[in-house]
Amino acid sequence: MKPNNKQIMLLRNRQNTFLGQMKERTLAFYETFSMNVRDTRIPAQKQEELLLDAAKRLVEAQNKGDAPDSIYEGNPLGYIKELEQKYRPQTGSEWASPKDTKAEASSSATESETRGISFNLLIAWSAISIVFVLMGFIGLVTEWSGQDPTPYTRISLFTLTLIAGGAIVLIQVLLSFNNGTDEVQSSVRKKGFQLTSMLKYLIVVVVILLLGYMLGKVLPIIQLSSITFLIIGLIAFILIYPIFVRKRVK
Repeated sequence: MKPNNKQIMLLRNRQNTFLGQMKERTLAFYETFSMNVRDTRIPAQKQEELLLDAAKRLVEAQNKGDAPDSIYEGNPLGYIKELEQKYRPQTGSEWASPKDTKAEASSSATESETRGISFNLLIAWSAISIVFVLMGFIGLVTEWSGQDPTPYTRISLFTLTLIAGGAIVLIQVLLSFNNGTDEVQSSVRKKGFQLTSMLKYLIVVVVILLLGYMLGKVLPIIQLSSITFLIIGLIAFILIYPIFVRKRVK
């Protein structure tokens, strides 16, 4: 945002009003304070507003008999540094507020969360819950129609592992395509990032398949009634919020 020269002149005129009331010691402190302010990244108009506020405080402290360096809780230089941290350089003469920095940090944190163990467990848990609910529901419908529900009352541990791993891979690959949408990034960089993510998760699928091939006959088979599958799946769905979602919200 470009400085308002007219507003800056008005602020300086108001400063001069307080400068005329300062004694030699107070004026010397103000000049040092002013040099420190102008040697910062604080925008020009904000500098003048700060100097006006400081001049007013110095005159008040002088009238009370307090030392000049008692303003801003006895730490005027610290106050300047603290105020300077609220601004950072952007393109051209524009300056960004702390809200922009927080937004970027939040975005980065969100991306990190979608790559964490907790998020992957949430995907796997949800996928297995859906499978249990579907098996239970289809098994009950099959049984009510007078047919044999046995195919829907048993599932191998390997199949559940493959479903969980496949769901994680699918979601993460989709997320990798949605990341890196910043216009500043080049299309080549985006494609490279997506390809790397895709290969990483495809390797996980291959590993799961190889382990399943070797351990498929060893891993046990879960056999339950259709109603049991349905109840377990529904309970698992209900537990998603207290186990995963509430923690992430906090």
